[in-house]
Amino acid sequence: MKILFVGLARAIWLFELGELNPTGKSLQPVIEGIGRKYQFAKIPQNITDLGDPKGLTFTAGTFINSKGVPILVTLKIFNDGFVVDTMSSTDDSTAFLVDLNAWLKQEFEIQIPSHARKAFLSQIDFHCEASMSHLDPSLDQFAKRIESLVKPADGRVRHFELSALNFWTEDVNVPGAPPIVKFERKISAPFSANHYFSQAPIETDDHKQLLIEFELLL
Repeated sequence: MKILFVGLARAIWLFELGELNPTGKSLQPVIEGIGRKYQFAKIPQNITDLGDPKGLTFTAGTFINSKGVPILVTLKIFNDGFVVDTMSSTDDSTAFLVDLNAWLKQEFEIQIPSHARKAFLSQIDFHCEASMSHLDPSLDQFAKRIESLVKPADGRVRHFELSALNFWTEDVNVPGAPPIVKFERKISAPFSANHYFSQAPIETDDHKQLLIEFELLL
């Protein structure tokens, strides 16, 4: 198994935004300060944008991680918490939030409450040494049955193969429920490339270990 790239590494801290600012200070200087500190290319223009479903979005900022590497970062502030996206690891996304929280306390005497709930989302593209159809030989036969029934409009004969394996909870899509765990072939990549995409609501390092276990199943 070879990791091709991390597509998304998201850290989420959930809390009521009013707990961040119990004295009702103006947050406009905070928004502008965050923009300067992390060199965001685009920041919210007005605090009233908080009412937008997309929240207050800070785009294309730079965060220097513990290894001294400049990391591209996106920050979104909602009424119920902060969401940070990087393309390196959830460790970096979390480190950004820790750094931001310390800076908010120092500069503005406001801080994220210690009881904030934490969640993660990791998306990874990877190369697998085996085909997903190896999970069960009978699945290959079932795919051939599908081939015999499908009549493509352009008349070209296609080869079908098992291409996705998903896991979810019975309350999937309910607010607060974990996102779907996905293992699926990368769309448009040839089957021979064994190029896969995976998503899981866990930290990046745990996700990488899960992919190793997935390959062993095949």
